[in-house]
Amino acid sequence: MSTEAPFVELLAPHCCGETRDRLARYAELLERWSRRHNLVRYRSRRELVERHLLDSLAAAPFLAENGRLLDVGSGAGLPGVPLLAARPAWAGVLLEPRLKRWAFLRLVVRELGLSVEVDRARYQDLPGDATWNAITVRAVGDLVGILGWAQSRVCESGQVLVWTTDNGETGLRETPGWRVLSSSLSGLDRGRLVRLQPCST
Repeated sequence: MSTEAPFVELLAPHCCGETRDRLARYAELLERWSRRHNLVRYRSRRELVERHLLDSLAAAPFLAENGRLLDVGSGAGLPGVPLLAARPAWAGVLLEPRLKRWAFLRLVVRELGLSVEVDRARYQDLPGDATWNAITVRAVGDLVGILGWAQSRVCESGQVLVWTTDNGETGLRETPGWRVLSSSLSGLDRGRLVRLQPCST
């Protein structure tokens, strides 16, 4: 990996300044921890940037200037960490019940100086009165269960953002109570970014 381009260089066409520097530091931490803990799969630094960081950032244009974000099943911090690095005025919670990933996320938050809490919990364990402007879900099962739970946790005009496949999008469109918008992720066969907003009653 040492002969590959630095992360700062790979990120430069896509972001700049503090966002680029935070994401480069995050990528370095992912690379180092993934050697021991298999946090995320990739074959090169370019793939790590394009398939994981840039896919996560695809939702940034849909986030307002500020708000509160909940990343369900955050794992290695995708998509929550890149989004919060790109939108520093947002506060957030990264939910990750697995110990090693929770410990990694706590390190990331300290290193990047993000306005984020890291909870070692499942979404079902959160207080019932907590609400969010955006809830993000990537590589997590039980989407129907999450959407049922999220119905009363999304703020007015809030949204749930789901990274999924074409087939996954079809299933989401059949979920009652939600308005579905979607866009393709850049690159061939990269799947869909699906935005769900609660239907007015």
